[in-house]
Amino acid sequence: MSDEPSKSTFKWRQPSEVMQLQKLKQKKKALQARINSTATQSSNTKSTFNNILSSVKRKNPFIKSGEAKRSKCEAVEPEPVEISSDNTLFQLLHLGTPSNSETNKENLVTSFSNVFKQIEEPIQVKSTGEKWIPIDWSLKRKVRFLANKPFGWSQKLKISEEASGVTSFTRCLDTSTSTTLDTSSNSKFHQCCMYWQQPSIPWINLFPRSNTKATQSTIPLTAAIKESMQNAWMDSLRSLFHLIRTRQCPYFYACANSFTVLFRAAGIGGFSEIHAMVAPTTRGFRAALRQEEIEFTMPLMEMELKKKPEMKQEEDEEQADEKWLQSMGINKEDIKQINYTQEKITQKAECEIDNSDLSLILIQGVEVQGFYSFLVHCKSAVSPTGLFAGIPPTLLAPVAFHGAALTPLQVRESKVHVDNEDFYSLDITGPILPHSIHNLCALHSKENSMTATFSTLDDTVSFSRINTENAKLETADDTKDHPTPNPTGMGIFNEENLRDCGLVPQVLKHFCSADTKIVNHVECLKYTAETNSYAWT
Repeated sequence: MSDEPSKSTFKWRQPSEVMQLQKLKQKKKALQARINSTATQSSNTKSTFNNILSSVKRKNPFIKSGEAKRSKCEAVEPEPVEISSDNTLFQLLHLGTPSNSETNKENLVTSFSNVFKQIEEPIQVKSTGEKWIPIDWSLKRKVRFLANKPFGWSQKLKISEEASGVTSFTRCLDTSTSTTLDTSSNSKFHQCCMYWQQPSIPWINLFPRSNTKATQSTIPLTAAIKESMQNAWMDSLRSLFHLIRTRQCPYFYACANSFTVLFRAAGIGGFSEIHAMVAPTTRGFRAALRQEEIEFTMPLMEMELKKKPEMKQEEDEEQADEKWLQSMGINKEDIKQINYTQEKITQKAECEIDNSDLSLILIQGVEVQGFYSFLVHCKSAVSPTGLFAGIPPTLLAPVAFHGAALTPLQVRESKVHVDNEDFYSLDITGPILPHSIHNLCALHSKENSMTATFSTLDDTVSFSRINTENAKLETADDTKDHPTPNPTGMGIFNEENLRDCGLVPQVLKHFCSADTKIVNHVECLKYTAETNSYAWT
């Protein structure tokens, strides 16, 4: 009798079938987890405009369980940022690397793409409760105003509003006083969104000059065209320089490919004389100025040396070492070789600060006249190749000058709906001059809280680091070579001398102040209607 195998109820499956069942289980689990996460998130994503900008730290919904127990002192690498597809949204203006919880509270997230997202760290501000707006001498490329209520102006203008705005700007009129022109909010807003520029080439965007992407159409310039553009630029620069000297223009910028120059009239920033700042610079550029016998100082570098007093003693030590070598019987040829080697080391150290904030130079008084002549014939100011080949530096000014083109800023309004709330944004693109920020904020309604986030031209950030405190370098043996700002009591005298410079009286008073704390580099400015105060970082 043969034993028959018992029939089993278990069904053997092929490996491919097992894998399909496993994938199906994983999809079901992922779907269930997604549904649960969505339900939890929908109950916790109610936020208001104040919560977005408040200092209340929110729990990161994407944090891992292992990271929750991580020590606060352990450094956390920043997550990569996803750039928005909307061309009007700016990329990150600043991305810090947090080291601890205290540092995180002082870092401001200034990403437009993250404003309407759930972010791990809320927006923070370093200064609170000020009734005034700081002066930022750096050039702004873009600014976005954001508020939870509609702005009091619109980019859609009537004929009378556009005409009155242009007239008020070109004539530098203060529309807050009695006038026969249209004084509506739209007209005043249009007045704040214009500037003077030379040269002006319709098919090439001449600001910022650091743009290396050859996305713009280029037209070859002949030698005759380049010479004509250079002559017109020289006339415009001469016109602006005369306006600065006579205090009929408060300041103007000259933006070259590799550096930017800021000319300021006497009385601006508390300085008693006309002065100019150049940043960034190189050792070759500074050597060319010395060759032309143009005296300048490097305030930021000298402030850095003050923090390291041992570096200031190197020069005296070198002279003492040379006398000591001679006393030891070392011949002059060997000493000369030693000095040559030491000079090479010094030159290498000087080159290390090139193209950095510390390389900023300050020229003041009669030396500015020599620098003006140097700038006219400076070959490095005009690029021989590239997109801007043969094009002189871009001149930007708040008042009219010879050969200037009246140019409007690009304005775009938008409305964003987030978490059942409407937010109103206003994007302004173009070279935004320092006084324009003050005029726009003065136009804003005091009953409407708002924030302004800026995109800054990096090469000009160091301009805001020089104020009367940085400029007043107290040295015992050579004080005349350093700038001497006016005392605070001279502010009224400066305002009177600059009354025809084109700035409204309220802004002019601020720009003539010698107070050291009013000059700051600003990345984000917040106005709170409840306290009628400004905060920034």
